[in-house]
Amino acid sequence: MIMLKRRQGTTLVDLMVTIFLLGTAAMIFSATFPSSFRASRQAKDNKIATAIAQRKMEELRALRYESLTYNGLLTAQIIDDTPMSSPYSFTIQDNLASQLTSGTGTIEISDSSSGTDLKRLKVTVSWEGADSSRNRTMSMTTYFVDKRPRRVY
Repeated sequence: MIMLKRRQGTTLVDLMVTIFLLGTAAMIFSATFPSSFRASRQAKDNKIATAIAQRKMEELRALRYESLTYNGLLTAQIIDDTPMSSPYSFTIQDNLASQLTSGTGTIEISDSSSGTDLKRLKVTVSWEGADSSRNRTMSMTTYFVDKRPRRVY
C-alpha cells in the first residue's frame, strides 16, 4: 500500500483567505476611525465649553447682587466692552477663539418674573462643531438673590 505524504506549508487558497480576512478587518477599522476621531473631538470641545461656562458662573457668583450691571461686570473684568446691554459678551475677555473653533460666549441677565430681588443668569458658550456643519451650544442657568437687608415699615 502506498502512503501519501502530507505536504506541510501554505497553499495559494490559504494565502488568499488570509489576505481577504486582513483586508476586511482593515476596511472596518478604516471606516470607524474617522467617526471615532470626530466623537473624541466633540467630547473634548464639550468638556472645554463646560469648564468655561462653569468658570464664568463662579466669577458671577463671587459678585454682589448690585454688581450685576454693565459697569459692575466690566469693572470686574468679566465681560467685553460691547455690547452694553444684556446679553453681554465675554468672547474677547476669555479668549474663546483660541480654546474653541469660532468660540463665543454670552451672559444674559434678566429679572425673574417672581420678584424684583431675584435675577436669572444664563451663561452660553457656542462654537463650531468638529464636522463644521453646525454650531454647538452649551448653556448654564442660575438664579441670584438680593441678600441685602430690607427695612419693613
